[in-house]
Amino acid sequence: MSASEIRADVFAALQELSEVIPEMRTGQLMSAVGELCSDLHGRGLWEADDDELLEAVWQFRRNYEAAVTARPEDA
Repeated sequence: MSASEIRADVFAALQELSEVIPEMRTGQLMSAVGELCSDLHGRGLWEADDDELLEAVWQFRRNYEAAVTARPEDA
């Protein structure tokens, strides 16, 4: 996969994530994904490669969806 394809995937994944979690502002999403990227790869938003950032976006979404699924339903 080329660098431009990975970059396009990062932007698409961020767009999808923003639709899954509309209550989070863009800066909040980027900050949270950057922190996770740092945890995963030892490099945050500034230093991370696009493929590392993409992995962090996917992992953040999986973590969010698992947390929402595990949450007890409001009765």
